[in-house]
Amino acid sequence: MLRLALAISLLGCSEWQMKPTFPEQAKGQQVVYEQALLGLSAKGDAAVAQLIDADGAVAELSLLVFDRAGGPSRPVLRAPQTVASAVAQSLRQEGSRPAPLLAALVAADWSEAARKAAELDFHGRPPLVPEPGRRRWSVQGAPQNGSLPFALRLGETSEAAILLLSERPAAALGEDEIELCRMPLAGSAITPELWMENGIVWLLSGSVFGGKRGDALHRAVGLRRGSIARGEAQLHNAHGLADYAAGDLDAARREFDRAIAADPSFVDSLYNAASAAAVVGRVEEAVVFLKRAAAIDTDRVQVLGRHDEDLRALRRRPDVRALLGLRRPAPEDVPPPP
Repeated sequence: MLRLALAISLLGCSEWQMKPTFPEQAKGQQVVYEQALLGLSAKGDAAVAQLIDADGAVAELSLLVFDRAGGPSRPVLRAPQTVASAVAQSLRQEGSRPAPLLAALVAADWSEAARKAAELDFHGRPPLVPEPGRRRWSVQGAPQNGSLPFALRLGETSEAAILLLSERPAAALGEDEIELCRMPLAGSAITPELWMENGIVWLLSGSVFGGKRGDALHRAVGLRRGSIARGEAQLHNAHGLADYAAGDLDAARREFDRAIAADPSFVDSLYNAASAAAVVGRVEEAVVFLKRAAAIDTDRVQVLGRHDEDLRALRRRPDVRALLGLRRPAPEDVPPPP
């Protein structure tokens, strides 16, 4: 049960938001969960070493592939038990240090992992170097939008490390920021590391407490995934909604178009583009956007569109009613009672 509870609370590589609190039954016991990025593919997938070590259970050391799109991780190799135990023992000895440790231990004791990653076309590289004296990095947006300059910033609270995207790289950050990913913290934060490939950002972060004066070591260090394209789409979509609320429909439609160009799979920008097109009477264009959005996430489109007054003119169409899950005839088509 301890291993199951630990896996549920800690596993995942991107959007998982739960705080990595340790199971109640783990009090007084050693619990270590750590990941390390061993290499990246040209597409942006990640080869990841993962160690799970808890008192009362056999240590497990595995090589996994994390999907750039946030799909399920794929196991590709498992270390021999002797190797897993040796790596776990070394990590326990140094585990109170607030820094990533697993990558160096795997390189020293499990060289087969690096060879396997290379066979799968994953190649190691150092983490990105931030601007001097800052946890901030410059990045480029979608080529379709002119490769606009953006900035990544790593913020930190007592409960989480948060990676943010801003469209104002030359200004002080704080406004117009979009959260790309976060790592919950439950103790002293470790020194974070960041990698990027093909528009995908991988953040290695986590926390540690205990491990000194005989206290049990509780250590949780893992990877989270963020997409520059999705962040840019969210920024443009937010501007489009502001223009929409202000009555500037032309500006709103331009921003929604930019959001779609950055990330064609972002349902909210597709839906908002449909609403804006419907309001200005571009009916067929609106239906095309609605169909594209529904093909990605039908449920969200139905929630957003079922009572949206901006789509009122479209809801008499049978194809639109089908998209929105409306099985009854439009109210104006129902004959009055005799």
